[in-house]
Amino acid sequence: MFLDITYKRNPNLIKTAFQLHQEGKIYPNTYVLDIDAIKHNAEIIKKEADKYDLNLYMMTKQIGRNPEIAKKISECGIDRVVAVDPWEAITLGKAGLKLGNVGHLVQIPTHMIREILILKPEVITVFTVEKAAEISKEAEKLGIIQDIMMKVIDDNDLVYEGQEGGFKLNLLSESVKKINEFRNVKIVGITAFPCFLYNEETGDIEKTKNVDTLLKGAKIIEENFEIQLKQLNFPSANSTFSMKLIKENGGNYGEPGHAFTGTTPIHANKLVGEIPAMVYVSEISHCYENKAYVYGGGFYRRSNVKKAMVGKNFEEGRNNILKAEKIHPEYIDYYGTLLIDDKKAHVGDTVIYAFRTQIFVTRSQVALVKGIQEGNIRLMGIYDNLGKRIK
Repeated sequence: MFLDITYKRNPNLIKTAFQLHQEGKIYPNTYVLDIDAIKHNAEIIKKEADKYDLNLYMMTKQIGRNPEIAKKISECGIDRVVAVDPWEAITLGKAGLKLGNVGHLVQIPTHMIREILILKPEVITVFTVEKAAEISKEAEKLGIIQDIMMKVIDDNDLVYEGQEGGFKLNLLSESVKKINEFRNVKIVGITAFPCFLYNEETGDIEKTKNVDTLLKGAKIIEENFEIQLKQLNFPSANSTFSMKLIKENGGNYGEPGHAFTGTTPIHANKLVGEIPAMVYVSEISHCYENKAYVYGGGFYRRSNVKKAMVGKNFEEGRNNILKAEKIHPEYIDYYGTLLIDDKKAHVGDTVIYAFRTQIFVTRSQVALVKGIQEGNIRLMGIYDNLGKRIK
């Protein structure tokens, strides 16, 4: 999905990945992250957000909730994280990162609430009155009042399978009334997901119906309960290309994630904006009946992977692009499969992919590299898929 644009905009990243693998410094099933490119991306995202007076939380699940990368992004002014689940919140919070939004997309389990509250999140997203009650109860024990944000949803909204949940608009007033009775939580924001998506036909980012639901929900809360919401949070497809959209639609918070590695769908064909900053490295294990089998562990079913470079170095690889077989839902990625046809594939060859991923759900390693553009390559460390340093 991103191989062509990475070749055009960050060929040195690909060269570096070939070199590190052939020297044995990284294993197959490793994502290589260009730290300097990520920092550049964070800087231009922050600059664009500042232009529209927007606040941002960084999402790190797609890069394996890596604390070192999060710290680099924090240095650019995006200094609070959005944790996709409580385990990510704990990993990053204990690493010294400030927590922004916890509870969206995954609610905090009952017996983990206290641990999360101790880490002092700026806001917790809730889907139910019951979860707000649990948070209030634990907050009372700690002697604090916790700010919360309500996720709203309505009929015919766009919702990904397995991510259903939230306050229905027709029941929102009743829910707000009940939550207002809890002494140790305070409603300060509202959100929905996804608010924006890339349209392949128009080649642009467009709002979803969920935005209208969010705005209707905000109006209900503010007009009926005299609550001045501090946060209207518009997640999904947040990048330099969508900051203006957030502002135009009345939002004041966003949550960029894939934008830091230049891997949102809009980045696949754009020669401006964020730079591609991540590739996936594997190795030819064996060949069988016109197919090359590469070591897996990091393939992602929604990656839309189409092809890979194969060879012993960058020069070989750029002239030897093999098509990838589709990843099926029932597939266990012991291996990835490439079609050899009239191309070349030899056991031990390096294989370079560039696709959309979520490292935290893989079993991959993550290599952080500096100095790629200057030719002064420094391997800063290798981490597991959940942000723990391996070496």
